[in-house]
Amino acid sequence: MRERGSEVSLALWCVAAGGLFLAAPRPPEPPGTTAEEEAIFQRTVDQTVEKTRRWQAERGDWTIPWDEAEGHMAILIDDVGRELHLLGQLQALRFQLSFSVLPGAVYAPGAQLRLRADRRRHRDVLLHLPCEPQDAAKMLVGPDADESFLRVGDSPEQLREALEHALRRVPGAVGVNNHMGSRLTADRAAMDALMPVLRERGLFFLDSWTTPDSQGQAAAAAAGVETVGRDIFLVHDPEPAAILAQLAEAARRARNRPVVVLAHPSQALVDVLKEGLPRLHDEGIGVYPVREILARAPRSGGANEPFNPPKTDISAQ
Repeated sequence: MRERGSEVSLALWCVAAGGLFLAAPRPPEPPGTTAEEEAIFQRTVDQTVEKTRRWQAERGDWTIPWDEAEGHMAILIDDVGRELHLLGQLQALRFQLSFSVLPGAVYAPGAQLRLRADRRRHRDVLLHLPCEPQDAAKMLVGPDADESFLRVGDSPEQLREALEHALRRVPGAVGVNNHMGSRLTADRAAMDALMPVLRERGLFFLDSWTTPDSQGQAAAAAAGVETVGRDIFLVHDPEPAAILAQLAEAARRARNRPVVVLAHPSQALVDVLKEGLPRLHDEGIGVYPVREILARAPRSGGANEPFNPPKTDISAQ
């Protein structure tokens, strides 16, 4: 009987609620707009579209749709955070360069703020992870003395902790590439220890190939981490003519398959890119973020397709 009474009460409540709903007044009609108001709205839209068009023509990136390009290239600028003047010039170039930030560099926080400041011209930011080179003395001189290097003698837990600490200093990183590292990256156990951190965070690994013995890409592929290796190092010889020749070689290769180019900031590099990239653009060579190269042209490696070091040598690092 108690359950039947509850059912009756619920039914009466539903009837009462329905009656109140039907008796409620209709909502007011939305106010109409006058012709003058519509004209003002249209003028505002037109002005916004015109400002956007003008900004894109005067300051926006020069891009080529992937399927329309004659060649595909990513250019990653390493050692970001040690100065701001050259960074500003490189960032002003109207091409989608990518930038790798040293976590201990004096201007690392300011450089990251600059790179994120203009949402209309997005730039990929990577962590430039300091790794032990063959010549340990290189870690103790100049600006590198301020960096915390990952070392072969570190335990797996120490390596992972150091990587996570570096990532906290470059929180917007979409990937990681090694700074120096000709000793650490050749140690498969060390590279295997790092890759789970990247996988958990959804980050990719770009092997700078500072040694032909690097195990970085093989370890990344085995751990299910997206990976790519650099093909050309633009500033192996810092003279402008040599940099220009390397850029031409990168463009030649880019016509056959997407390439990844690394460079360190210098005034010569800025001048070469300022002159050379518009010319390559006219020839149909597109410059893309590293992530787009990975997404559109993955290079998996694997047991039957070993990762081969590039011919351009930077093994002194």
